[in-house]
Amino acid sequence: MKSLAIAVFLVCMGSGAVWSQTQSAPPPEIPAATAPAATQTPESEQGDRYPALWDESQRLRLVYEKTDATNMADVEHLLRTKVCQINRINGLITRTMDAMQDYFKAAMTYYSVWEEAEVKRVDMQSKSLASMETEKARLATLLEEGKKDRESLEQSKAALEQSQRTEEIRKQIDDLKQQILDSDDRLNKAQQQFDQLNFQITNMRAELTKRLVEIRRYSSQLEGNRVEQAAIYQDKLKTAHEVCDTKKPSTRPSSSKTGANP
Repeated sequence: MKSLAIAVFLVCMGSGAVWSQTQSAPPPEIPAATAPAATQTPESEQGDRYPALWDESQRLRLVYEKTDATNMADVEHLLRTKVCQINRINGLITRTMDAMQDYFKAAMTYYSVWEEAEVKRVDMQSKSLASMETEKARLATLLEEGKKDRESLEQSKAALEQSQRTEEIRKQIDDLKQQILDSDDRLNKAQQQFDQLNFQITNMRAELTKRLVEIRRYSSQLEGNRVEQAAIYQDKLKTAHEVCDTKKPSTRPSSSKTGANP
């Protein structure tokens, strides 16, 4: 049986509050006989988070798939006989559903633990983001003040250039030119810091809750698959009961009492 693919991308934070990589939660796997298949992902990308929980869920998935394949094939065979065999069919389906519940419980545990960790990470990074926003505002103020200072220097330089060019005036103009160059250097550095910080904040905001949303979406999908699977098994049981309602189990006719001794 093929199963739904898992897509897990490694996640990590850079030093400080810098966001570096993102990770997507692996989609839940269920036997493809009753669920649509998804795009396969490299095996090395699967189960990198909480490997013990992941491995256990995959072990139980394989048990479930094998049980489902074997038991449901037997159920189909019994249904085709059109003979009431509800006890056997009920036993097969019950064992299959037990295996299914074991798998889905383990898979949901995997996502629940991951979700709890993601909530903590989001909280931590939200605080880092607030600090980054404060630093961004500080840099914006420095840029604004720096631009005003440069404009003032340019005005002073222009005024001096309109006056008589004495030695002292030329020295003042040269000094203002150097101050303007220094101001430009400070402004360029501040602008670079502002742009870099703004880029980091934009990326962090876009990715902050992305994984958490994906984990919750996959958990919801997993629960939906469980309900869908259970409904399929219940339909098989219903069909088996319908057979029993129309065709009772065959019984051996009682021996004739004709000619028996009184």
